[in-house]
Amino acid sequence: MAGVTVIALAAAMVLAWAGPTSGASRYTRLLATSAGQDTLKNLALWEDERVTDDGKLFEYLRSSSALVRLRTTEVIGRLQDPADVPRLIPLLSDPDIEVRRAAFFALGQIASSEAAEALETLSTRTRAEDLALIIEALGKIGGKDVSEFLAALLHDFHADVRGATALALARAADDVSLNPLLLAVHDPDPNVVWRVVYALEKVPSVRVGPKVRPLLASDDALTRAHAARTLGKQKDEDAVSVLAGALADADPRVVVNAARALGEIGDDDAVHPLGETLARHPSHHARGAAAAALGGIGSKKGKDYLVQAIMDRSAGVRAEAITALAAVLGEDAAIFCDQALRDGSRYVRAAAVEAMGASGAKERLEALTRVAERDDDALMRAAAIRGLARVDDERVTPFLRARLAEEDWVVVTEVVNALGEREAREATSELIALYAARRARVDANIRLAVLAALERFAAPEAAPLAAEALQDEDRRVRAAGQTLLAAVGMPASPPREREINEAHFDRSRRRSLAPPLGVRRAVIACAHGEIEIELFGDDAPQVVNNFIQLAKSGFYDGLAFHRVVPNFVVQGGCPRGDGWGDAGAFVRSEFNRHHYDTGAIGIAHDGKDTGGSQFFITLSAQPHLDGRYTLFGRVLSGMDVVWKIDQGDTFTVRILE
Repeated sequence: MAGVTVIALAAAMVLAWAGPTSGASRYTRLLATSAGQDTLKNLALWEDERVTDDGKLFEYLRSSSALVRLRTTEVIGRLQDPADVPRLIPLLSDPDIEVRRAAFFALGQIASSEAAEALETLSTRTRAEDLALIIEALGKIGGKDVSEFLAALLHDFHADVRGATALALARAADDVSLNPLLLAVHDPDPNVVWRVVYALEKVPSVRVGPKVRPLLASDDALTRAHAARTLGKQKDEDAVSVLAGALADADPRVVVNAARALGEIGDDDAVHPLGETLARHPSHHARGAAAAALGGIGSKKGKDYLVQAIMDRSAGVRAEAITALAAVLGEDAAIFCDQALRDGSRYVRAAAVEAMGASGAKERLEALTRVAERDDDALMRAAAIRGLARVDDERVTPFLRARLAEEDWVVVTEVVNALGEREAREATSELIALYAARRARVDANIRLAVLAALERFAAPEAAPLAAEALQDEDRRVRAAGQTLLAAVGMPASPPREREINEAHFDRSRRRSLAPPLGVRRAVIACAHGEIEIELFGDDAPQVVNNFIQLAKSGFYDGLAFHRVVPNFVVQGGCPRGDGWGDAGAFVRSEFNRHHYDTGAIGIAHDGKDTGGSQFFITLSAQPHLDGRYTLFGRVLSGMDVVWKIDQGDTFTVRILE
């Protein structure tokens, strides 16, 4: 490797780097030599520690190996520091096409306007496939000047370019793009049209509805689905009748989006069509969306449909129905909440407890406090706290303050959130003391909730705590501390993330990191069948390795899909079953160039670098997730099984060697 000294960090790391893996890694040539392995080890360590090691990382950009330059560029993109843009711009002219593509993506992830001119200039002499990547990067950078530049590309000869442009304009979401997008709904390629319609949902305008309504009759199901979604986002009241008609569509994606749209518009005329969908549609996704929409409309005309739905065969539908009944009936929903508390699904019972509070039924206050204090299931206690937050009774705040002594960190987080929502300024000193006392890794969620509550209170006595938060190891806490300081009139900037990471970087620290793993495969099995998946072990090696090791250890066996969102995702892998848990450690985000199409598998997180054991599978394309959640695999077969998964269904994972 010419021009780069192999740095002697590799020996300090515990890794299973034994050469090429069975998954045909793109880095096979590097893994075949000790020097190449050392280079990859150093890059993996710096990426994981989010450091450059005082700039040693950048030396690898001068390597004669395109693979080394590619991997280095990927690391820089994941650091996401605007200071690195000048180092990436020269790579736009790298002799290797894959290095150039990595540079496009990295510049988009950093999203600095400093890169816009270079990308725009390069776009005029780039082939279509690469132009689409440049357009994606420009969309992430955004700004009106960029939007004006991109709008012209909606007329490009290549459909891939036009489609990428529409998604880029969706990210920009400004009115500069409105006229070009309205014209582009007539594009001859349906794969462009649905993306254009998706972009139009981001630009509020009364001109959108008349252009999009006719697309509910398109021959292309994705176009119909996105037309329904956009009409809802635009709250197009003139679309109620055509959306109601779309509830009879043969494609459940269209039905789900039409139901949601009707709920967002909130017209009583939609109640009966939604009720019939709730009562009769074969897909639990469609029934769940219809129940939620009836709750959104809030008309008592929907009562009978919802009462029947609390006996639906799907736990997810029953949970949506009891939540909707609270919105429709208010205090009169309490009797149905009592009934749902006997449901066999803990998710339905938790929804009933929360709905009991949302209904405003003060006569159920004692029942709520009893669950919050005594239930053995933390999911139920947390739901009771969320319900209590909605009850207008002077006894609630003192009760919540007493529950700050709860041991479970999730429940405590919900207590703090509830105190913030109720603007319980009298709890300020207790919250400050709680912040100091809860220092475990998972307690970062408590500290974040405390900072958010104190921000709402604009409590000046919280300024020292906020200043302390600026030095926290968790970047989310640092950002919340900065926001709190601004709220109390003492604006300050936290240290740059890189400065903190470099200061804490221990070159002797022993780290267990995986090499590039190539393509691996696994099977997720549940009661409905098997889902065969492919894992991207080169593009997200630490996430894939974490998933493989957890699966081999039996960690996933018997866990539930705790979250099922119609036509969006199914999500599982939480050992608590409530969406808050993980396997005991965070895994760094490994954002990459894969797109969240149907069947993409991503890692759930609560901010960058907070992923762990929880993963999700997309039920349809979700462009807004691209570059924001680590995409580490895709479904090869079994999407029909994915669509059958209901909230609470359990699963196992088997790695195919």
